[in-house]
Amino acid sequence: MKSVQNVEVIWRGNKISVEIDSGSTLKELGHELQRLTNVKADTMRLIVPQLLDKTSRLLSPFFDEHGRLNLRETSILEGRSIRMMGAFETEVDEVLQNSKANLRIAGFDEEEKRLRQRMYDGPHNSLKLPQGPYTFSGFRTLTLPGIEECSNIGLSKRREINQFQWSKTCSGGKK
Repeated sequence: MKSVQNVEVIWRGNKISVEIDSGSTLKELGHELQRLTNVKADTMRLIVPQLLDKTSRLLSPFFDEHGRLNLRETSILEGRSIRMMGAFETEVDEVLQNSKANLRIAGFDEEEKRLRQRMYDGPHNSLKLPQGPYTFSGFRTLTLPGIEECSNIGLSKRREINQFQWSKTCSGGKK
């Protein structure tokens, strides 16, 4: 006599109750879940909490190495919820269509045209710098409060001053 167990599966926020023989394999559970949810077989994954520790195991019901395991070997027991991940076939097809239509990143077409033009023109055509007025504004030192007072102290002198004196000297006596 075969015993039937009730397996609770949580998928996309919904609880699905599956009655299945306790001696069934993971692949049989996967077929039952596929029948109930219409999830594409190669996207289905089950997250099963383990009994002995606080970890979970990710199982793929339709892969040979996992599909052959029985429910007891995978820690799928009655009264314990498992989580399922998976997508509908239409969702997978939609993603594939969008990826085929949009293979290029915007702006690369223009860059490719410029590259082809440069290659066509040959090496005799050098890159031209931008034309127009250009003003060099110069370099300036970044000024930070409390730093400029200590910038004139030489490195050898800095080594002589201990940390307390250094902070007292550079902060103008403030600590």
